[in-house]
Amino acid sequence: MPLYEADLDKLAVEVKSVSKKRSKKDVEPKKDIEPKKRVRVSKKKVSESKSCDSKTITDDAVEPAKPEPEPVVPEPIAEPIAVPEPVPLAEPVSKPVKEKKARAPRQKKDPALAPVWFAKYVEGVKKEQATMKSDKTPAKKVKEEAKEAATKSWNNGLTRNRVQNEVDGHSKILLT
Repeated sequence: MPLYEADLDKLAVEVKSVSKKRSKKDVEPKKDIEPKKRVRVSKKKVSESKSCDSKTITDDAVEPAKPEPEPVVPEPIAEPIAVPEPVPLAEPVSKPVKEKKARAPRQKKDPALAPVWFAKYVEGVKKEQATMKSDKTPAKKVKEEAKEAATKSWNNGLTRNRVQNEVDGHSKILLT
């Protein structure tokens, strides 16, 4: 007997854990269930005798091939199924026609009326002046005064020409 040779079966003793809780490592695998064996399938068909000769497989490891179940063929139907004919309607159904909305006639620009943007500008100026005053005035009154001031200043030819020249100058710059 060599110096370090020992019988491992005699030395191996089952050790019980001290704690009552068992971890996954302590649980023994079930011996009734055999682990699944992986079988590699090659693309080429090889006869069984060649595959068994090239590999060393014990008789216990070889599982018999399961026969494939035969496909179930449904029995032909003896009588054809009758399809009911569509019932004609008394009146044909027509889609509702959408009526086109009548367009409002285009309004010609009146040079005497101030443009909307100009009226809004004057209204903003009037609101700012109302906030600067010590006397508070209602918002409706400020709007009415702003409309009157806008129409009055737009009717003044000097203001209208000056504003029109400014707008034309800006549009030329933007277009070039």
